[in-house]
Amino acid sequence: MSPYRGRFAPSPTGPLHAGSLIAALASYLDARANKGKWFVRMEDLDPPRESTEAANQILQALECLNLNWDGEVLYQSRRHKAYHDALAQLQRQDLVFPCICSRQDLRACSGIYPGTCSLRDIKGSDLEPGNYALRCKVSNSIMFFDDLLQGKQSQNLEAEIGDFIIKRKDGLYSYQLAVVVDDTFQEITHIVRGIDLIGSSHRQIYLQKLLDYPQPVYSHIPVITNSLGQKLSKQHHATALNLNKPSLTLYQALLYLQQRPPAELQDGKPSEILLWAIENWKIKKLKNLQQLDEGLLN
Repeated sequence: MSPYRGRFAPSPTGPLHAGSLIAALASYLDARANKGKWFVRMEDLDPPRESTEAANQILQALECLNLNWDGEVLYQSRRHKAYHDALAQLQRQDLVFPCICSRQDLRACSGIYPGTCSLRDIKGSDLEPGNYALRCKVSNSIMFFDDLLQGKQSQNLEAEIGDFIIKRKDGLYSYQLAVVVDDTFQEITHIVRGIDLIGSSHRQIYLQKLLDYPQPVYSHIPVITNSLGQKLSKQHHATALNLNKPSLTLYQALLYLQQRPPAELQDGKPSEILLWAIENWKIKKLKNLQQLDEGLLN
């Protein structure tokens, strides 16, 4: 079996908050407990939403919490050639087609793309930059994978998703394509991330098969939700971590992750807390959990 290689891959839309911290901490602890490496990747593919300042804030927060990564930080904004090459590989297999559907057209599909443009002869001005997206053709078959925490997962991509976008009308590569290319480039063997991303896994595994990439092991951890049941995020006004008390912040994150750190560790150094957490890490305590109430620690 290949040596364990994990990763934390935030989108730099704002500073680290409790929700993103537990994803970082869980992936870090799972890697270190398995004597593996842990990498950081900035998923900064969408310039209007993301900023260099936010990326730097996230890295500074990780350093403050002693969550030290291996190697250099990978920035997706610098990886366009790799995505272009993967797209070209799919095109050579006749698995890609241009789509000129408007947002109104797509809303009428109830979220499942019916293959409209796969049958169209699109040419002329419709093929000018900015007028079309590129979609990956899917097959009418059921994709399966075993999630270490959430159990057996299945999805019929054609019936439940449809042909999906791998390059947007604005020229930006999609998350689905970029994450698959980068996980392979970084030789990631284990992915520990929030359950809000579990629905993307089937598309990513499908692309891995088409591109002849290895499939990582997936563990989708529960997400922290606010009083309205919404995932903690910048969009829902999640507050930045208090880095003035890094030990308390780590201690509370371990409680969210269903670990049982001794009370006296609250006053320890971050390095001492992490040493205990690595030695006592039990990811299976998160088995079948999907949500964690933000008020859990109040």
